[in-house]
Amino acid sequence: MVSKMMYDLMIIGGGPGGLMAAAEASKHGLSFLLLEKNDKPGKKLLVTGGGQCNLTHVEPMKVLLSHYHEKSKFAGKAIKLFPPQELMKWFQREGIQMEVTGQGKVFPSSRKASDILNALLNRIHCKDEHLLCGVTVTSITKKTDHFLVMAGNEKWCTHNVLIATGGKSYPSLGTTGDGYRLAEMMGHHLVEARPALAALEIKHFSLDGLAGISLENIPIKLWRNEKKAGEFKGDVLITHDGISGPVILNNARYFKANDLLTMNLTKCDQQEMYQKHLKQLVEISGKKAVHSIIKLENVPRRLIDRLLELSGITPSLTCGNLTRDQRKEISKYMTALPLEIKQVKGYETAMATAGGVATDEVAGTSMASCLIDGLYFAGEVLNVDGMTGGYNLQFAFSSGFAAVADVCKKVKGKGV
Repeated sequence: MVSKMMYDLMIIGGGPGGLMAAAEASKHGLSFLLLEKNDKPGKKLLVTGGGQCNLTHVEPMKVLLSHYHEKSKFAGKAIKLFPPQELMKWFQREGIQMEVTGQGKVFPSSRKASDILNALLNRIHCKDEHLLCGVTVTSITKKTDHFLVMAGNEKWCTHNVLIATGGKSYPSLGTTGDGYRLAEMMGHHLVEARPALAALEIKHFSLDGLAGISLENIPIKLWRNEKKAGEFKGDVLITHDGISGPVILNNARYFKANDLLTMNLTKCDQQEMYQKHLKQLVEISGKKAVHSIIKLENVPRRLIDRLLELSGITPSLTCGNLTRDQRKEISKYMTALPLEIKQVKGYETAMATAGGVATDEVAGTSMASCLIDGLYFAGEVLNVDGMTGGYNLQFAFSSGFAAVADVCKKVKGKGV
C-alpha cells in the first residue's frame, strides 16, 4: 500500500541520530516520518554507559576531535555545528540537568539514559503520526523528484531520506547493519565493518583467575608478523579470558587475531634497563622475598605471584638466592608480558562499529550524500567511530542535527 503523503523527510532508524533528527524536524515544522525496526525507539541508547548515558565530553575542540581516530576532520564538521555545549543546552531546555565529571564526561544528573530518551521523544509533536515502529525498510528507490521507501507491502514517498540505522554492534538490540545494505542500493561504497570498543580474548591465557585486576597507564606494543605495528598507553583491565579497559577498547579497531601485544608493567623503557635496576635492588635486599621488591612497581600482589610462577620463581624465594637467569626471566615478563590475541570480541559485546559508509562520498557539514541529492546519513552507519567517553553519541546527535539543518534550508528556506 502506498501512502498518499509526500513527506519532506523520512528518517530510517530510531537511535540517537535519528531521534535528534526527528526532534529537530518537528521543531521546524517539517512533514516527516521516522521508521524504526524495533517495537520501541532508542533501545541501544538506553544501555549506553551502562544505562547512565555518557552523552558527550567537555574539553577543547581540538582535543575532543582527536578521539575520532583518522576521521577527526570529517566528524568535526558536524560537531562544530552542534558542539557539546549546545547539546547540553538542548537537553537542559528539556529539563534535564547535566553532570560533568572531573574527567570531562557528561551525564544526565539522574544517571538515567531513559531521561535522555524521553527528552528526545518529548520534542516530537504528535508522536503517533511521526513514529512508526516494528518496520524494517527493505529498499529505497530514487525517482525523478522524490524517493520511494519500501518495507514489505508498505510504501512511502519523500523528498529526502536520512539513513540513521547504526552499525552492527549489539545486534540483539536491532543494529544488524541494515543501513549498509540500503546505502549500497543507492550506490554508496562501504569500508569493511569490524567491531570497535571491544575487549580481547587471549590465546593460552596466562592470567586466568586474575579477572578484576586493573593496571594504570600501561605502555603496550602491538606486533604483527614479528614487526612492531603500533604503540599505545592507558589503563588495562584483566578479564576472565583476556584484557579490556580503556586503552584496549579504544584501540580494538586496530587489532587482529594472532597479533601479539606486550605490556610493560615497569617504569623502565627497556628490558635491559629494568634488569639492571632489578640487579641493584637485589644486591641491597638479600633477605627480602623477591615479590617485595617487584611490588615497588605498583603491580598487584596476585599478578606478581603469577608472573613469578611464569618465570619459574617461587614467591618466597629471597633476593639473595635469585640467579642471573631468573632475573632475566622475570625482567622479560615485567617489561614485555606477551599476550597473543585469539580474537577481538564480536558485535554481541562491542560497543561500537568501525567501518561503514565511506565518508568521502558524504558532505561533512550537511551529512548529505555527494552521489544522490536528498539522501543523508547520520551516526554510526558512517565510517566514523569514536573512543569511549561520549564521543560516539556526540557525533550521532551532531550528524542528525546537521542533516535536518540542511533539509530545512532546502524545504523551508530557514536556518536552525
